[in-house]
Amino acid sequence: MVSTMDTALSALNAFSVDMAVTANNIANANTEEFNPSRVILEERPDMGGVAVQDIQEMDVQAALVETIRPELNEATGLMEQSSVMVEASGTDIATETVNMIMNQRAFEANAAVVRTQDEMIGQFMDEMV
Repeated sequence: MVSTMDTALSALNAFSVDMAVTANNIANANTEEFNPSRVILEERPDMGGVAVQDIQEMDVQAALVETIRPELNEATGLMEQSSVMVEASGTDIATETVNMIMNQRAFEANAAVVRTQDEMIGQFMDEMV
């Protein structure tokens, strides 16, 4: 038999991982050539709740941006600035913000289930004594 507490705790764990991945994506929003990741969740019918099935790096085609990098001029032995084109981060802040809000709400809902279950057990124990 699957308990309510087990189901809610598995969801809290899964949404914590998803929130950490989202935070990593946001933290790297300005990192050149960064591809964001996505958490794939799966149902656990035998144990109840959800679990992290996989964390996948997304293949995102981001815009090319010009950046200045120092380069050694071997002829003169001096450092020079050169302009190169690199792929910008593939992180979409709007998408990540929506994902973060959804994870937060899902986490809050499952935390409320755990809290309610704990209160119910407490009341039951009080009545038994």
